[in-house]
Amino acid sequence: MEWVVAAILVVIALGVLWFVARALARRSRYARLMAKYGDDQLVTAILTQTIWQGMTAEQLRESWGEPAAIEQKVLKTKTREIYKYKQSAKNRFRDKVTLEDGVVVGWDQK
Repeated sequence: MEWVVAAILVVIALGVLWFVARALARRSRYARLMAKYGDDQLVTAILTQTIWQGMTAEQLRESWGEPAAIEQKVLKTKTREIYKYKQSAKNRFRDKVTLEDGVVVGWDQK
């Protein structure tokens, strides 16, 4: 019977440690992004994985992470890239973000 109580206490302690570690990681990431961008609204948008027209490729990577694939087209006056996320099949992706010259101009989410 004592081992059951001990096991429950260990599980509770591990849960608390996990929660604290996660909160510290979030706070650390927030502080790093604030030092980098200096705008609370922008940092909050990145942390909530929000994307918007005009965000840079670097901000997109901060928000959604590295894309699964990048399709690049070099045109006469600009470079167009399509960042592909959430692969659903061999050549299919649920989310595609279009960037022109490193700035988000649109996206398609399925």
